[in-house]
Parts: sequence; C-alpha cells; structure tokens
Amino acid sequence: MAVEEQPAATESSHRHAPESEPEPEPADELARPQVRLNADLPRAKPSPRAARGAGTTAVVRRSAGEEFFSRSVRSLEPISDLEAASFAGRFATDFQSFDEDVPSRRAEVLRPLLADPQASTWGWSGAGRQRADSPLPGRIYRPGDTVVFVEVIVRVTTYARACPPPEAPRPAGSAEVELSGLLGPSCAPPEADPAWTAVEANWVRMTVPITRDDGGHLVVDPHLRPTDSS
Repeated sequence: MAVEEQPAATESSHRHAPESEPEPEPADELARPQVRLNADLPRAKPSPRAARGAGTTAVVRRSAGEEFFSRSVRSLEPISDLEAASFAGRFATDFQSFDEDVPSRRAEVLRPLLADPQASTWGWSGAGRQRADSPLPGRIYRPGDTVVFVEVIVRVTTYARACPPPEAPRPAGSAEVELSGLLGPSCAPPEADPAWTAVEANWVRMTVPITRDDGGHLVVDPHLRPTDSS
C-alpha cells in the first residue's frame, strides 16, 4: 500500500506563519531580572599594557605634600592585633581615670598617646575621682593595615569625698626609683586615699581607634571613622 507523501513546508508558509506573542506577566508578580543573580557579570578585557603588568604589585599613587617625605617607613607598617590590643588597654585605663585633687595629671598622661593633643581633656569635667583597672580588650575591627578599632572593657571605681578638698591642688608625684621597662606615667590614682572613699565599681566599655603617627608610633586618633583605611 503506497504511503501518501505530505507536502513539504514552503518558505512562504514559514514567512507568513504568525509569531507567538509572549504571555503577559501577572501584575502581582515581580519582573524577571535582566541578569541572572548567580551568574558572573561580564568583565572588560584588560588592555595589553595592563596584561603585561598583571604579575606585578600595584602601587596606588596619592597626592601628598612635602611633609610626606619626612615620614618614617615604620609609619606604613601594619599594626598587629596584639600590639593594638595592648595599646588600647593602656589608653582606656588612663582615659577612664582622673582625680580632681591633681587636675593636670590626666592631660599630661594622655597627650603623648593622642594624634590630637586637644583631645586630652575629653571625657572629664574636671570634678570627682575615678580609677580604672583590669582592661580587657575584645573585638577588633580593621578597615586598613594601619587603622584598627579595639573594643576595651575596664573596671571603673568611683569615689566620694571623705573630707574637704585641699586649698591648693596637689602636685603630681614622680617615682623616686627608676622602674625597669618603664613606658610612661599613668593617671590612675591610688586605690586608697584618706580624702576619698570608694563607692562602687562598674565595668565600662569603650572603642579605641588606633593608627600610627609619622614616626611610626601608635597613637589614638579620635577623629577616625570605621570607613577610614590606610
């Protein structure tokens, strides 16, 4: 039995065939994304000059004044976590300590530790007595190699006046014996003083922003923000 052949589709039939229209999306659904979220975005091809230098370390050039040439190379060295934690604990202990009977002591101690010496009077009204100890460094946030934010918890003991204050401020004392490994003075007042009575102790938290000065020494810069980098 012969099979009747079907006529082949002509070119004109394909040309005039109606194109199927896309189904409209429901109004309550979001439009389909134009780029797949799990696909890599297209990248521009590097120039031949950039390809030749792909194996070298990139150097970022920034505008700087003549004072940049006087900076120490140490000021560009990364700050380690242990170095930052130790310095932050030292600063937090002195920042939370003061004594109105020796009002100049606190500013003298804090001034060398700060990038801005004017901040040495921050955090104290000039009245009262307080002693901080037992610093406990915690979380560390690092936006750059030479900018580190350290969260520190210190124990703070407040005092109440037990007898009338002296007529004149007491001068800051100095150690008669030179201590081995001495780094610098502290403004934490003595635990016991006949003119003061300890009231209560509390744990206080603060975040210390640390960087390096032009000489490479660690300093606290209160003007730094978490978005700053080296």
